[in-house]
Amino acid sequence: MVLHYGELVNHVNHHFGSRHFAEDVVHDVCIQLMENPPVTEIRAPLSYLRKVSMHRALDRTRHEKVGADYLAKLPDDGDSHFYDGAAALEFAQKIAQIKQMIEALPRKQRQVFLLHQLHEIPQHEIAVKMGISANMVSRHFNKALASITIARKQLSL
Repeated sequence: MVLHYGELVNHVNHHFGSRHFAEDVVHDVCIQLMENPPVTEIRAPLSYLRKVSMHRALDRTRHEKVGADYLAKLPDDGDSHFYDGAAALEFAQKIAQIKQMIEALPRKQRQVFLLHQLHEIPQHEIAVKMGISANMVSRHFNKALASITIARKQLSL
């Protein structure tokens, strides 16, 4: 990857017209490949890297377009850029309370809850990962959910 960095940046820059964007894309690809290396042998590394970089650039461009389209549809009421410190503080406090509720769960319940809710891993995969039955995963999840629901009611969240 290091050997082809400049060439990849130039390739993406040529197609998208922004060197900064191209550098970000190539960095994203580098991280992606470090976290999830290819399982098969790559016969033409430069071609592979170019293709992956172009796919990442297209994905990123589409993502930015969706965000821009969403912002364009928001009503312009004049106060849309106003920063409400009280609302931000209230939000931060609620996040801290939710974090405390989750941290207060027993270890296995917390682990199952986070894997299923935050990482969106199906319960049967969690069972395999943790080496327990799917029924136990379901029990841990339901207990965690019940505990969090009770805590939310007590805190009026």
